[in-house]
Amino acid sequence: MKEKATILVFDDDADSLSSIAAALRRDGFDVHPFADPKEGLAHLASGGGDVVVTDLKMPGITGMEVVRRVVRENPAVPVVVVTAFGTVESAVEAIRAGASDYLLKPVGIPQLRAAVFKAVKERGKNVDLERKDREIRRLREEKKRRHGVGTIIGDSRKMEEVIQKIHVVAQTRMNVLIQGESGTGKELVARAIHDQSPRWDMHFLPINCAAIPESLLESELFGHERGAFTGAVAARQGMMEIASGGTLFLDEVGEMSLSLQVKLLRALEQKEVIRVGGSEVIRVDVRIIAATNQDLRARVAEKRFREDLFYRLNVFTITVPPLRERREDIPKLAGHFLGEIARENNVSPKKLSAGARIALLTYRWPGNVRELRNAMETASLVAKGETIEWGDLTPEILDNILPPSPAGPIPLPSPRTLEEIEREAIVAALLETNGNKTQAAKMLGIGLRTLHRKVKEFGIS
Repeated sequence: MKEKATILVFDDDADSLSSIAAALRRDGFDVHPFADPKEGLAHLASGGGDVVVTDLKMPGITGMEVVRRVVRENPAVPVVVVTAFGTVESAVEAIRAGASDYLLKPVGIPQLRAAVFKAVKERGKNVDLERKDREIRRLREEKKRRHGVGTIIGDSRKMEEVIQKIHVVAQTRMNVLIQGESGTGKELVARAIHDQSPRWDMHFLPINCAAIPESLLESELFGHERGAFTGAVAARQGMMEIASGGTLFLDEVGEMSLSLQVKLLRALEQKEVIRVGGSEVIRVDVRIIAATNQDLRARVAEKRFREDLFYRLNVFTITVPPLRERREDIPKLAGHFLGEIARENNVSPKKLSAGARIALLTYRWPGNVRELRNAMETASLVAKGETIEWGDLTPEILDNILPPSPAGPIPLPSPRTLEEIEREAIVAALLETNGNKTQAAKMLGIGLRTLHRKVKEFGIS
């Protein structure tokens, strides 16, 4: 019988500790759970562990300190960090400290198992690698079903086109440029591409090029050596180095300076980076997904974005439509957010009244999906009962639409093109009547045959 790998699990939350340990035991691992990480580290020091799975936030010794101590004292033992307090910054810090992988609670069992199997393989323990490889392939298919495009909410024709493009490009090695207004969900599309790709079990690291000063962005991308600049007290890996084998998401890439664009282009063409203040050439294998809310072609024409970098990034383009162009998705998105907000606050999800639903359908949503999510959070807090009424919506929404009138036509904001007005009115009427076309036609004051023709003409599902 082949020797089982020993997994040490550190977590001060008893329920989490128990569930993680039980899941790993079902996979045949020898699991030792520790509520006190000091006891776990002592057990590891005595030679009793092949992989460590640790929570990040723990009293006494933090998960980050666990990573540093294991890397220092037992460098052959991989560490998987599992935490409910995940941020991009803490993920990067954990990876830089030497963690093998980084998962967010509530972690799905497939993701946990894949991370631990990968860590065991790194350890080189004598386990059934053929069985493990079969399991990883199965987990990959399971993740494709449960994650990826499944996290994108919307049945509209335009979102179906986006999802189709994700399926097409995910399995390739192509760089992708995602275009769309702020708040449309460009990062969600980027994550779906990564999750559907052969790189799914490697790192997906996002970096906002507009949020980091130019003086620091180069170091974030390429890393730096000790003493490269004031404050560089130790050498650090850059995002491209950490993401090697996986995906790097460059959000708002149009904000990157021309000088940094030159260095990024070189890194993409040569597949190598040189840390700031260093001379060693470091090979990297990273897929780039870039996003912008600007017209990069116009910026190229204005000499504010390099043409050669534009064509390097723009191998395959996905345009995410603004929310006002896919209004039929609004009720489903709003319901999704209300459920999400309820789970976060451990309460029952609230429902939308007919008036509130029409208000959401007729508002312009300049902030797109992000604004809708914020509006649902505010309305959930303001609403006194189980139903969100018209008056519970934010002033920004109510000040830009007309109040509903039971006897009058469906309110619509202006200015609009005639086609927009017709389409939005039909969508609102169909939702109000639960899809009953006869009632919707009466509400709109048009004939049933006319409604059928308009539904087909506008592609309303």
